This record gives sequence, structure tokens and C-alpha cells, in this order.
Amino acid sequence: MDDTEAIELDPGHLRKLQLELLEILLEFDRICQAAGIRYVLSSGTLLGAVRHKGFIPWDDDMDVDMLRSDYEKFCQVVDQLIDRERFFFQNTDTDTGYRWVFGKMRRKNTEYIRIWQGHLRQKNGLCIDVFPLDPGSDSKAKQWLFFRGASLCRKILWSPVGARQCPSFIERGFFRILSAIPRDWVLAWYRKIVEKSGRSEPGEWLVSYNEDDVLDRKYRRAWFEKTVAMEFEGYQFPAPQGYDEVLKLLYGDYGKLPAEEERRSKATACAIRFSDGEALHAGKDA
Repeated sequence: MDDTEAIELDPGHLRKLQLELLEILLEFDRICQAAGIRYVLSSGTLLGAVRHKGFIPWDDDMDVDMLRSDYEKFCQVVDQLIDRERFFFQNTDTDTGYRWVFGKMRRKNTEYIRIWQGHLRQKNGLCIDVFPLDPGSDSKAKQWLFFRGASLCRKILWSPVGARQCPSFIERGFFRILSAIPRDWVLAWYRKIVEKSGRSEPGEWLVSYNEDDVLDRKYRRAWFEKTVAMEFEGYQFPAPQGYDEVLKLLYGDYGKLPAEEERRSKATACAIRFSDGEALHAGKDA
């Protein structure tokens, strides 16, 4: 399989993808409600709820945020509550080939393979991303150290992709060397960083160590202390009470639509298979 070219989704297949993701979110929401676990819509999904009462028309993914304590609780109870016939929660404990530091709620019997990742030995499928938020330090020096350590771990975990994707022979060689470091060693380092961050003095900030711009993307804890119900595709889902501040931090004037030429799907998949069996591949009509 050629995994170097992305699929260009037509409007019909984009909407079909969105509705599959919505089904996954509904299952995720059901589990959280049953277990009394808090989460919130995040990133483009939150923006879509506020600005469009649903998906941004050209959006092709879905994200939620959880405080670290809620994320850990979810990981403990999800296997007991999930509809195992249709869904699977993926993290580094449930999939030995998985190399990311956040979770994914996946639809079984589907496929979603990202470009340059066809060789990874991990389970795939249509999914929503589940990101944990960690306590941020009020000390800029501590926060910088936590960020650099977490960033290095993520870069090593990503190295099997970089060893193929990077344009430079030197870069590919560098990542090939990094890819020899055992995954579980790197995950142990990452967890120590997260634990130390969590033991730091309780400050006013929350950060996502899954992101490259964590130093510029610090959320005030107060924005997430309570949730508000937000309409999304005819359903009600929780959003952070400080959603306006969150969206301004992420997108600036978020009520303003982007230029017409920017309103297009940014899907990064080379292969997609929906739950009804329809399959799309890069280079073919989609």
C-alpha cells in the first residue's frame, strides 16, 4: 500500500465520516455519564459547537479533553462499560503497537490509516482523540523543563514515522536511530514527567503535553472547573465554562470564517473504510 498520498474527500464522504465520528462520541459520552467522569469538547470540535452547532462543515476529526484524573479513571473503567462489539479504546496499555501519549476511541471494523503510518503495528480505525490535561507550573523554568522532556519523549515515539517521512537523509537517519529506543522505556520517562508535573504546586494553569505549543497554550484552571451544555449535531455535550476564553486563545477571532480557499478538509488518511464496508484509497475518486 502506498501511504504517502492523502485522500481528498468529496462532500458526501466527508459528511459520512463526520457522522461516524459522532457515533463514536455518543458512545464515549455514554460511558462518561455512566461512570460520572467529566470531559469537554475541545479544539475544532468545540469551535464547531459554538459557531455551527455541530461540525465545522469542512472538519474531519473530533477531539475531547479530560483532566488527568478523569482520564486515568476513564482508562480504568472503559473496558467494563464499552460496547465491545462496535468500539475499542486505544492507549499504550491496550495496544502494544500504539505510540502516542493520548487515547483514541475507535470504531471497530473500520479503517483510518494516516499517511506515512501504514507500516506501524497498531490497531487503526475511525476514531476520536481523547487528550488529558495536566497541571501546569506557575514557574516558567519548571514548565519549560517539563515541556522539553515531554516533547523529547513524543519525538522519540514518533521516530518510526520520521524515519520515513522526513525529506532529509540526515533527518531520516537520526529518527531511525531514535526508533531503536524501546517504546516502553520512553513511555516510562514520559509518565515520570507527567507525575512530577502533577505533584508541582497547584497553580492556575492546565497544559496539554500532547501539543508542541504547550508553552503558549496554557489554559486557566478556572475555565474548566465547571461545564456547560452545548448543542452539537442535535445532541447536548459538555463544553468548558470558559469556552470563549479557550477559543480566543486557540483561534483569536473565532467567530470569523476563514477565507473560502481554506474551507476544505485536511484529512491525512491514505485509506479509509467505513462501518458499512465502503473503502476509499488515495489516488482514487473519493
